[in-house]
Amino acid sequence: MDNLGPLYNTYSIVGYDPITNDLGIAVATKYIAVGSSVPFAKPEVGALAIQAYANPKLGPEGLQLLEKGYSPNETIEILMKKDEGRDFRQLGIVDSKGHSATYTGKKCEFWAGGMTEQYCAAQGNMLIGESTVSAMIKYFVSHSGNLADRLLDSLIEGEQIGGDKRGRQSSALLVVRPNAGLAVYNNNFIDLRVDSHFSPCERLKELLKEYYDVQIITKKENYVILNSKIINDMQLALSRLGRYRGKIDGKYNKQTQNALWSFCVVENQKHRWT
Repeated sequence: MDNLGPLYNTYSIVGYDPITNDLGIAVATKYIAVGSSVPFAKPEVGALAIQAYANPKLGPEGLQLLEKGYSPNETIEILMKKDEGRDFRQLGIVDSKGHSATYTGKKCEFWAGGMTEQYCAAQGNMLIGESTVSAMIKYFVSHSGNLADRLLDSLIEGEQIGGDKRGRQSSALLVVRPNAGLAVYNNNFIDLRVDSHFSPCERLKELLKEYYDVQIITKKENYVILNSKIINDMQLALSRLGRYRGKIDGKYNKQTQNALWSFCVVENQKHRWT
């Protein structure tokens, strides 16, 4: 069959957090730029992974069906009924009520299949074996914490068990949250991609930490009160960076404050300034 779409022999997990209402997907594959075509999500609606021979049109169409009130299983049934490439598709869906569903076409490359639990669905094709999918599900349901970490750590667990039998190349993490848009005014709370890397899941984990460092505001209970030891170390570090030329004396003077401010501006940390 012609024009089936890009072939993403891959594995993914979609999930929902009933506490924060976050919805998201984590995905990895031995193919370039998996984040460009596989993950789709809309806050208060649902999250989808469209893979194997991926048809990106199914993402928005699936979200529209979920928004109209169709369940994940009904959404898959409607999408696949009209899709001539259904035998080559693989989908995972979770909605904003925590209902989940997975679908694997009968011509997806072995090993191919999926599993569901409340709040999550995991699926993969061209895997070393079923253990990759079961490991992702088991990790997700047995751990707590924020959705982004649980999804990515579940993906890494699946990779360590087996993963894509061809190897590794790209990964992606998409999490949406109502009213979470940043400067671009969308609802993508987290949208990170590793398009080509020898260790894409580990690199994605590093990017997520960098994202937290830049975007997540420190809670007041975690504030640190400056003392002379901290100020002394800060002056020394800023001096080595060429931003502070005063005395290393542990005193928070105007020169130290200006040096720290310039560092925060350059390193995208202005939101931490108090």
